[in-house]
Amino acid sequence: MTQRTASPTRGPRPGARLAGLVLACCLVALAACSGADDEGGDGSTTTTAPAAAGATTAPAGPPPGATEAGLRDLEVGNCFDLVDDPVAADRAVWLLDCAEPHSHEVYDVIEFEGEGAGGGMPYPGVPVVQNWSEEQCYARFEGFVGTRWTLSELEIEVWWPSEESWDLMDRSVICTVFSPTGDPLTGTQRGAGI
Repeated sequence: MTQRTASPTRGPRPGARLAGLVLACCLVALAACSGADDEGGDGSTTTTAPAAAGATTAPAGPPPGATEAGLRDLEVGNCFDLVDDPVAADRAVWLLDCAEPHSHEVYDVIEFEGEGAGGGMPYPGVPVVQNWSEEQCYARFEGFVGTRWTLSELEIEVWWPSEESWDLMDRSVICTVFSPTGDPLTGTQRGAGI
């Protein structure tokens, strides 16, 4: 399983953002522990909207033109929507052409090189892996979007190796941008300057 965290709402102080980010990560990790798969899933999502009386719910299908892809298969420039199926062990995202509406775009894929990196090394722990991964993704944001993250309309979401995926030699850190309003993105955000 690859863990993830989204950047928090911007505030006046970078330290406050980091504290909020740690809290958001803890909430994501708690959700991931309640039924996530070890292979590429990111935990389940829930909504607070009640189902209409007598209505049945089914997992959402793929967006038109989408193909299934695992998180470890993502590359820079890929655009995708998250799969709304917590039991999907062999897939994690719906890969889409960036010209189509999508929720996320990959702007960097980094090999973990922080403390404890290297094959055969034990997992250095969530705080070490998470902090290194987030720092690297934040540092690369401006080079992709064309504006500093603190001034951008876009947010960052980061996936990093969990202890389980680390044991499977997963060292990939995936940096993505998304819209905090929930509106889909259309086209690449490379050089968008927003």
